[in-house]
Amino acid sequence: MSQYVEVDIERVTVVFAAEGLAGHHDAEIGPATTVKEFVEIAVTKTGIEGLLEVYVEDAEEPLGHDSVLIEHLSVEFAPLHVAKPGKIATTVRYQGRHVEHPFRPSATAAKVTRWAVGELAPTEDPIDFQLKHDGQVLPPDSHLGQAARGEKSIVLDLVFKVKPQG
Repeated sequence: MSQYVEVDIERVTVVFAAEGLAGHHDAEIGPATTVKEFVEIAVTKTGIEGLLEVYVEDAEEPLGHDSVLIEHLSVEFAPLHVAKPGKIATTVRYQGRHVEHPFRPSATAAKVTRWAVGELAPTEDPIDFQLKHDGQVLPPDSHLGQAARGEKSIVLDLVFKVKPQG
């Protein structure tokens, strides 16, 4: 007996973020749409051109262009990320120190925060911290590729979250 349920679908809507662009976009795909075909859809929707890779959120490796996209979608919602090849050289500063690490554009601010706290304040709880870029707080579910605005390097500040007193 299989643990998977076969579903006959004609079209499904996927949500994706694009490196260098704010917000999310959506696209309809079919059950046999390849990653390469999805890239063509993403180019039409966003205007981004060039060789693009597709990532599942927080993934370390891009999806193969010949693979069927729907086979990589999670049961739990997670947007895809479309980006130009390469990692983003990420510097995180905290209390006069800094650490560096290359992340994929699909990395969320939450993932980078957990890593940075582990490196710079290992006795602290990552839930008490957030990242800022150019003085603006990055939402935990935002993608590094969007924050870097299409660049392949970024400098972030690790700061304590403001806790309401009351």
